[in-house]
Amino acid sequence: MTGAGQGGPLRPVLGPATQLGFVVRDLDAAVHHWINDLGVGPFLFLDKGTGRPPNPSRFRGAEVRLELRLAFGFIGDVQLELIQQVNDAPSPYTEFLASGREGLQHLGYWVEDHADSCRRVEAAGYQPELVIPIAGQDRPIVYYAAPAHVGPMIELVPKRWRRAREAVHARLKAWSGGDPLIRHDTYGDFLADAKVVFD
Repeated sequence: MTGAGQGGPLRPVLGPATQLGFVVRDLDAAVHHWINDLGVGPFLFLDKGTGRPPNPSRFRGAEVRLELRLAFGFIGDVQLELIQQVNDAPSPYTEFLASGREGLQHLGYWVEDHADSCRRVEAAGYQPELVIPIAGQDRPIVYYAAPAHVGPMIELVPKRWRRAREAVHARLKAWSGGDPLIRHDTYGDFLADAKVVFD
């Protein structure tokens, strides 16, 4: 997204991507593919996503309530997020599918300075589209559209939310066999079960 002058080293606006976000039409089929065809798993499987009814988000300035099913896995230290939207609320996910695509939709970054990172990607031409408030945290998750559709969307996640990612990673690493789907109804149920404390 940015670099030094000619011949100088590149200076990325953001650090390494820590999540690959896939939008799918059928979460069960997608998880089956990753586990049985690619040997990747286990997955945290959240049949009701972030809850029912979902909390409000804002898509291009308008309030929306996105009903999702979610699954999280890892390839090394990179998180995989599989997203199936089950209602028809306007969102980047429904637009992605309506365009005839399915698969990699965004790159996720857990950033040290969320406000500064938002300013940097906006200066690089990215436009904020989906804003997801997080209960108990002062900064939201923000999805940015790439300029001129040159790449996937970028998701910027506040640093405090890394505790949730760490808890998912720890739970999946502790898997010792059996059903490769570790099931909870919602993300909140999982966080309560994992006793996640945000600093």
